[in-house]
Amino acid sequence: MTRLGVLTTVALVTVACGGDTKAADSTVAVAQLPPVARPLTPSDSACPKDGTWKGCALEDRINKAGIPIKVLDTIRVPYFAEPGVRYRIGRVATMAAFYFPDSAAGAKATEKLHRIRMTPPDDSIGAWPAPPFEGVRSANLIAVLFDVNGTQAERVRLAITAGAPQPASAMPPVPSGAQKLPPAPPAR
Repeated sequence: MTRLGVLTTVALVTVACGGDTKAADSTVAVAQLPPVARPLTPSDSACPKDGTWKGCALEDRINKAGIPIKVLDTIRVPYFAEPGVRYRIGRVATMAAFYFPDSAAGAKATEKLHRIRMTPPDDSIGAWPAPPFEGVRSANLIAVLFDVNGTQAERVRLAITAGAPQPASAMPPVPSGAQKLPPAPPAR
């Protein structure tokens, strides 16, 4: 039996036998598991705030769209010079994300590719691991979806096409104190 199981059993026996409730509560508090570290989000200092897509921003945006996302590995295709990151989204769907230095580089990389298949016009098979469901481009990001259903595709598309994260300089300053409101006019 694990330590948690032993502590829980002791707490339950103490309460069931009419022991001091306060002692049982303190035993249960000791048995709580440590908090799980959360992934980086755009508000973290380690996630750059330069107005371009980064892995941390994309993962946060997809999570907030209600779809779990997990990094699987990297992927290389002949259409893009740099490797992409392959993610599992949901239970079985995958997404390949390619991050470019800027939006012009992303646009140039896809200008000669079919908008949905993300392959050259004369290539009907493609070099992808499976037939792409859809390709989504936003600023410096190109995301290619595989094995998704319509709902997942729509959520991911909306999360990405809402725009790249805003640069830190575009965000309004946080007020240092409470805002003073003008006095209310007297009631008549």
